[in-house]
Amino acid sequence: MFYCNLEHTAKKAIKTGSGKVKNAPTAKSRFHYITRTLHFKKYKESASEQIEFVRSGNMPNFAEGKPAEFWNAAEIYERSNGRTCSSLVVALPKELTVAQRIELAEAFIAEFADRYRYPFTCAIHNHAGALAGQEQPHLHFMYSERHVDGIERTAEQFFKRYNPEEPQKGGAQKLTADVLGMGKAQLQLYRKKTEELINDSLERYAPMKMVEIRGIQVEVPSLVSCLSNKDYNKKYGTQLKDVPIMNKAVRFAEEDEPELFAKKLEMTAEINRIRAENYYELYKPYYEQALNKQHQLAREKSQEKEKQLQQNQEPSKGYDHGPGFG
Repeated sequence: MFYCNLEHTAKKAIKTGSGKVKNAPTAKSRFHYITRTLHFKKYKESASEQIEFVRSGNMPNFAEGKPAEFWNAAEIYERSNGRTCSSLVVALPKELTVAQRIELAEAFIAEFADRYRYPFTCAIHNHAGALAGQEQPHLHFMYSERHVDGIERTAEQFFKRYNPEEPQKGGAQKLTADVLGMGKAQLQLYRKKTEELINDSLERYAPMKMVEIRGIQVEVPSLVSCLSNKDYNKKYGTQLKDVPIMNKAVRFAEEDEPELFAKKLEMTAEINRIRAENYYELYKPYYEQALNKQHQLAREKSQEKEKQLQQNQEPSKGYDHGPGFG
């Protein structure tokens, strides 16, 4: 199982509880967030985070080499309530090296952007997890559904309605999930393709990994599944459980917030317990093999110790050469 989610951002304003109107999340702000530019630069300068990879591509002529201008134009010229971008966030394997994760990101570019000539921006972020302190590399991949067809258009024209009879007079066509025949199955199909891309990389570079199961380090296959725990249990007869989700207040609580910090410790212990049991469900044969090997080594060590003890307890044997030999 791995995290993979798809969101769509539309050009609109949202109302707060007081009835006031404020700006909704935008493609422009998302671009600066994943590239760690403008006011998001402070995250990039943090010692706890690394930006391993940033790339933009398939930009139309008016934004060639200037992705920030493209995403800004999407906010200005896209019709009201029209999608300005779609965003895919995927957890990447920490078993891969930085170079191997970049290669994997390039495979995502080929599959999810180049294939349809979608303008895109993507980045790999990596930071220590709030719970275990381990690396948490993940890919942010944003794209526009308006594909680049080679017709030169101004920024304003690019985001106008598509004209199928005379494409040069209208905007760029949107290749939506419906147009591509995916419909409501888009996220499911994207997750399946993501599973294939990740497992292909793992099979080539990191086919095995070490996990701790019930106190034993066990070597297991390094593969992921796009299925939910519920669907995986149904298919394979396992009993995987979902871990509880911490809200931000609990996840980042410090010792000077005793109630929240105590809750964090309690939830952390429970999450680790469930994860350990899930590992057991997933890798039971490998665990049993490792456990048997551990027991065998313990028996051999015990036998060797007993043998050594017996040797130490045996009386030394001398030779009686009889009289005449001094």
